Order: sequence, then structure tokens, then C-alpha cells
Amino acid sequence: MPKPTNMNAHWAPFARTILRRLRTAEADNRYDLDLATEGDRIDPAERPTKQIAIALFDDLEHSQRHDSRDLDTMRASGVDGWTLDETGADTPERFIEPGKLMTALQLAATFGAEPAFLDALQCRKITVIDGIDPQQLAGTTTSIGRLLLPEGWSAHMRAPRAARSGILQLLRPVDPSSRMVPEQAYTKLETEILAALALPHPLMILLPAGARLPARLRRVLPAPIRFASLDREILLALLAQTHSATNKIDRVHIRPLLPSDETLANLDMLSLFAALRQPNAAAVARALAKFQAPDDIGSGDMTLAQIGGDTAAHRAATDLVADLAAWRRGEAEWGEINTSLLLHGEPGSGKSVIARAIAASAGVPLVEGSFGTWQSAGHLGDMLREMRRTFAAAAAKRPAVLFIDEVDAAGSRDSHDTHSANYRRQVINQFLQEIDALRRSEGVLLIGATNHRDALDPAIVRPGRFDLHHSLGRPTQAQVLHMLRRFLPDVTEPDLAMLARTFSGELPAMIDATIRAAKAQARRLGQPLSIPTLIAARPVAPEGYDRRIAIHECGHAIVATLLRAGPVRRMQLSRDGGSTSRGSAIHEGTPLEFEHELTIIMAGRAAERLALGSITAGAGGSVESDLAQASALQLQLDREFGLGINGNAWIGPPDMKQLSSEDCTRLRVKLDQFERRARALLAPHRDLLETLAAHLVEHRELQEANLRPWLSGLQPVDLAEAALNGGPTE
Repeated sequence: MPKPTNMNAHWAPFARTILRRLRTAEADNRYDLDLATEGDRIDPAERPTKQIAIALFDDLEHSQRHDSRDLDTMRASGVDGWTLDETGADTPERFIEPGKLMTALQLAATFGAEPAFLDALQCRKITVIDGIDPQQLAGTTTSIGRLLLPEGWSAHMRAPRAARSGILQLLRPVDPSSRMVPEQAYTKLETEILAALALPHPLMILLPAGARLPARLRRVLPAPIRFASLDREILLALLAQTHSATNKIDRVHIRPLLPSDETLANLDMLSLFAALRQPNAAAVARALAKFQAPDDIGSGDMTLAQIGGDTAAHRAATDLVADLAAWRRGEAEWGEINTSLLLHGEPGSGKSVIARAIAASAGVPLVEGSFGTWQSAGHLGDMLREMRRTFAAAAAKRPAVLFIDEVDAAGSRDSHDTHSANYRRQVINQFLQEIDALRRSEGVLLIGATNHRDALDPAIVRPGRFDLHHSLGRPTQAQVLHMLRRFLPDVTEPDLAMLARTFSGELPAMIDATIRAAKAQARRLGQPLSIPTLIAARPVAPEGYDRRIAIHECGHAIVATLLRAGPVRRMQLSRDGGSTSRGSAIHEGTPLEFEHELTIIMAGRAAERLALGSITAGAGGSVESDLAQASALQLQLDREFGLGINGNAWIGPPDMKQLSSEDCTRLRVKLDQFERRARALLAPHRDLLETLAAHLVEHRELQEANLRPWLSGLQPVDLAEAALNGGPTE
């Protein structure tokens, strides 16, 4: 609908007519917002009697019997003189539920004028209205039947048996037991539409926001009319009915206090009805602005600059914000920029923080959803409905950021787990459709987060769905220092640097939890937060633990350098383990390259056995562990890459829980051989292994520049020679 350019909306005359009918219907208690008691037929309410000219004039929004000077004086004193009747009262004589009033006003704005609605009553005419809040569906249906239909007509919820004229077939998805619209209601609606199409009576179909009819119905039905969203004009007209004895308010004063049309269009009923409890229209406007302010500025989340990350994921997030700004300025086409990012990493690594920071940095609304939240809505149909509502909310708020957490909960259609395979397939198909529709609508950045990227369906992670994929690993000491500066602004730089070393390798969520625990402890003791208190709040590692982990990680780094899998970009110790970031030995995919990569993976355990005389469980455990990676790679070599014991045969991915005893024995033998090769490569460099490990324990993090003096003296081993000294043989 075009926005009005003057004080009075073009639909105002039609709205006054509908509201007079509503007041008459309310006076004899015949109007009921809930259709559950209406049965299958709705008849028009009794029409108001003819009004005298002076009463009709009083209905006009600009008419006022008070002297303009008196109105100015009252406005200056905080009183809205427009709302006062002859007795000085400023509240309506009869209370009408705001939901009924708003629905009537939105219908007036949707059709614009009564002739436009009457045109929908032509024989065989089909009208589709969509975008209705599910909670308004019943009220909208009742309002059309009671307030808009001419006398002598009736609205029928089912195809009427009689062939008489004056019948509007009025259909909507309905479930009397719920305010929300379940998926099965659309199946029933399709049946009702087919029955209605067989009759000559005019047909009107009401659809909730986010509804998606089957393709065969969309092909034959006309393009829908959009149900008018709440905007300033509708809200001003509503306030004139709810907070005035004269059906008028001081629009000049109230209008600037209201949120924007875009904000009002996305206003939830909870905020609206809570604000309408304020004593006057100005107070309602201020309450609405207060309720909506946090959402418009990203809910107070940190910006990317405040986070201060320097990883590839942080840089990609910064680029997305810059590209969105360029698109908003008209300097870039939507199809020319990356519009989606998939963040993956272990829980607590800050994926959701990055997503919220993107919205805060871009200054756009953030819409959040997750598969867990959608699934909690109920069965499959309810889940798909909630998914559609989330995507529709993001599209309605564009430009915006849509953050989908727990993407791995979608699973994969190729999963070997056949339990609930049909459910999983429908969920993934719907998710893909929503992503594609979102991309076509332009203006929404899609950010996904997952702990297990490998578990995702290939169609989800392909370009065009999620363009960019980046891992969020453990933060660097520079990032930890940045976090500590923000959380502990009164601590000196030397103490912050010491704390950064102490917290090196910790997940952001763990650092945040430790600081909160220390602050709580200091508050309970009535003392200021001290560095010893903060350090004491962090669990202490067992004696010798750090050295063992350092030996393990240095084993990876040294063997990676010897086998040309450098550069080693970073080594890091943390309270619960360590990590080494390096290049891969696999470039062309030759058997020898795979053997070198497997040797590097097993080098951590080999270093422990060489320097400490024993090994621990540190190389095993999760699917990301050394042993898990080495096992998976060796089995791929044999079963999928055609480079192992099975020759050219492709046997497919193994079920790790059902390996034959022969496969288990071969896997153990091969990994033992790779560990022996790694130990043979490390033996000549034991002094370097020990001293580099001690240096890592002291600093807890070494970047590529710090490692270069230690590793640059290592001469890469000749590939042919590296196959000797305990190398694996078939």
C-alpha cells in the first residue's frame, strides 16, 4: 500500500465506516473475536443508524471543537486536549479490545476503500490475502464477515450447500486448539480450497505470515494481497480509539514520538499490548520506543572491533560487514558480495559472539534461530512452521543478520543412520528452500554455527548456501589479552600480560566463566578482585602435565618441518591440552604424501615415548584426536582412495563400530609403524625437542615468527630416505 503523504491516510474514510460498525456491534455484544464459537457461517453485524451531519463531522480526524489556543496551552502543560470531551473525560465511553480495533484498521488499510472490497465479491472472484499474524487469523475472518460484508450476505467457512447468491467463501488454515497454525491445517485447507473452486461463489483465502501453499495451488491462485502491517498511521488511528473520549488525539505531537514504520511492522503483540496499558497516547509512544530500542542496535553486543580477533574467521566477518555497507550505499550488487558464513569449532569458541558482533558492527537487527528451538515446537509440521517464521522475520527486518545455531542438528540425507531418515530429509529440504529464498530476497547476511561441520549435508555447505567456511580455534594470547583488557579495565598491563599467559589456549567461554567466578568470590568476601584470586579461580593442571603436552606438540612441529608440511604457524598450551597449527604433507595425493601426513599425526605420541619413556591417553579421545584422525585417514587410504591394501577397489567409508578383526589388526599395525618412523625422525633432534618444549611451557604460545629460529635449522628429510628407518611396509 502506498504511504500517505499527508496527515490523513487515504483509507481513513473506510476505517471510520468499519469502526462505526464495530462500535454498534460491540454495543449489543454480538461481536466475538474468537471464531471457535462461530460455527461455519458469519453474518454481518447490525449496521449503525443514520448519523446527523454534526456527528459525521465530529468523526473526522481534523475536526475539533476546542479553541486552538486552548489546545496549545494544554499541550504545553502535558495534556492532550484533542482527547477531551465536553465533560473533560479522556477515555472512551465503551472499552473495545485493542486487537479488534487494530484488525479493523488493518483491513481498512489493506483494501483502501469499500469499493475495492466489494469488487472482491464478484461472482467467481478469488482473492488471497497473506502476511496475517497467526494470532489475528480468527479475528480477521470474523471482522470480514461481521464488519465488511454488505447486508444480505454471509461468509461460509465451508463450501455452502445452497446455491443462493450473497455468499462469500472465506477460508483460512485453522486449528481450534491452538493460536498457532500447525502444518496439518494446510493439508485440510487445500481440500477446502478444491471444494470451494467448484462453486461460483466468490472465494477469499486468508493466510498467515510465513505460509507456503503447495506449488500446484500457487500456480492456479492469483497473486496475494499483502495484509497491511502496523505502521504510524494505523497506530495513530488505534490510539485515537483506545486513549481518547473523542476518537481523536494530538497527532502533530504524538507522531514524532512513534517508532519508524519499519520497526512497527515487526512489533510483537506482547510489546504492543504492554505499551497500550500506558495512561495516554504520548506515554504509549514512548513505551514502544523504549521496548524496541535494544533490538535496533544489536542488543548491546560487542562489535568486531571490540572483540579484536585476527583469525581468518574474524577477517571474513569484517569483510561481510564492509560488503553489506557497500550494498546499502548502492556501491555493490547483492550478487557480487559474499552473503553467508559458516563458523565451526568446539563449543565455547565464540561462534555466537562473532555472529552477534557482525550485527552490532553493521548496525542492523539480529534474528536468531536454531534447530533445537525449532524442534521444541512439536512434531515435524510445527518445526517447519517455526523455521519458516524465523526466515520470514529476518527477511522482514532486512537489512539484517540471521544467525542459525546448531546447524549440525540438521544432519545429512546421506547418513547411515536410517532412523527418522524421512524426517531428516524433509527438514533439510525445507532448510535449503528457505536459504535459497532468503538469498533471492537480498539484504540478509546468513551466519551459521556448528560444532561438527563434517556431519552436515553436502547441499548445506556448498557455495550459494554458505559461501564462506571458517574455523574458530582457541584464541591467541593477543586475543586473550584483548578480552582481559575489556573485562578487567583497572588491571595494569604487566599483570594483564601475565594473566594472558596463564589463560593461554582457554576457550573464550571458559575465560569469561572464570572471571565471573572470581568476581563473585571477591564480592562475597567483601574484597576487591585481585590477581591471585583470579588465578586461584582457574583449575590447576597436574604436575608435569604442561611439559608432557609441550613435548607432544613439539614432536608434531619438528616432524612436520622435517617432512615439508610447514610452516608451523602456531603452537599453544591450554589447561586441557595443546594444539599445533601447520600445513599439510598432502599436496598431490600420492601414497608417500599420505604416509608422511600419518607420520606427523603420530609424532606427538612418538615424542612422548622418546622423551618421557611412556605415553598417555592424550593422543586419543574425541573424533578430533590424533588417533581418530590417523585411523580415519589410513582407512580412507585403504577403502576409498585406491592406494592401500584393496588396490583399485572403492569399498566406501567404514563403520568404525563394525570393523572386522582383520581390519582392526591391520590398522593397529600400520599406526604402530608410523609411530616408529616418527620416533626415528625425532631421535637425532632430542635436544631440540626438550629445549623447545621448555620454551613453550614458559611462554605457553609460540607464533610462526617465534618458531622460525628454532625450526629453520632443520633440514627436510629426503622423501626416499624417509621411507627407511622403521617406515611402514606392506
